[in-house]
Amino acid sequence: MRYSLLVLAFVVLSACQPIPRPFEADRQAPNALLNLADSRGIMILPVADAPPATAEKLAAAMAEALIERNVPAFVGTSNRSSKILAGEVIDPGRDAIIAWTLFDPAGEEIARHDQNIEGTPIALWAIADPELMARMAARAAPAIAEFVQEEAVQEIQSPPLFVGAVLGTSEPEAIRLQASLRQALHSQGARLTNTASSEALVATADVTITPLQGTRSEVAIVWTVKDPFGTQIGKIDQASPIEQSVIEQQWGDLARQAGIAAAAGIVKLISQIDWSQGFVPPEPESGGPERESR
Repeated sequence: MRYSLLVLAFVVLSACQPIPRPFEADRQAPNALLNLADSRGIMILPVADAPPATAEKLAAAMAEALIERNVPAFVGTSNRSSKILAGEVIDPGRDAIIAWTLFDPAGEEIARHDQNIEGTPIALWAIADPELMARMAARAAPAIAEFVQEEAVQEIQSPPLFVGAVLGTSEPEAIRLQASLRQALHSQGARLTNTASSEALVATADVTITPLQGTRSEVAIVWTVKDPFGTQIGKIDQASPIEQSVIEQQWGDLARQAGIAAAAGIVKLISQIDWSQGFVPPEPESGGPERESR
């Protein structure tokens, strides 16, 4: 079949993503649901000329603030298609700022936003107070998001996507995952449809929550994309150990992060396929004495 060489698996890795506030109590728990493995996104560097803890935590807070605005962002190791956001504290003695500069993957400056930090409580700044970090990131994130969102969003010339069933979890949790994926796909230029048809791809998910030792459970989500004939085009595997209390109380946050990461993989997947011939029906199974004798 035409798709036989195009079935891709986007395995979501752990280790290079910021850990959002629900995971802050357990820094050992990898947040694979946030990982945008080998896809477009913004890598955020530690803030230069800030105290070490502040440099790291403000970068993580900025990643979370950008994700809130549907901009894929992470801290850690970049890939070839990642933009880079570098923050630098500039304090000449008055009117201190953080200069946030966005670079393209080749290192060329795209844009810069100067955030005024004059009057920031020094004691809280020095210890990287989480609430202060979140507030500072939230103030600067809209301007930085515009650097990316002002770029023309090229609509993917591919079939529309229908977000289908989510199995393995409760109806409210499934609805949140569906909504998160739809919102993230829309923000990345994918065409969506509200009904399944012979002209649309279908994205579904299967959720498995497996208890681990202690108070954590592994949340695994397998997202599958199929054509109208049921042929699998590709899939995305996500898995991460998460505190049970977070699963129970903050599923909405987890669903949003999972949807953003899955959408990045799905958009990349369908954009790599030549859809000029439309959908190709599967070949009929061979049957009958005459065909078998050939």
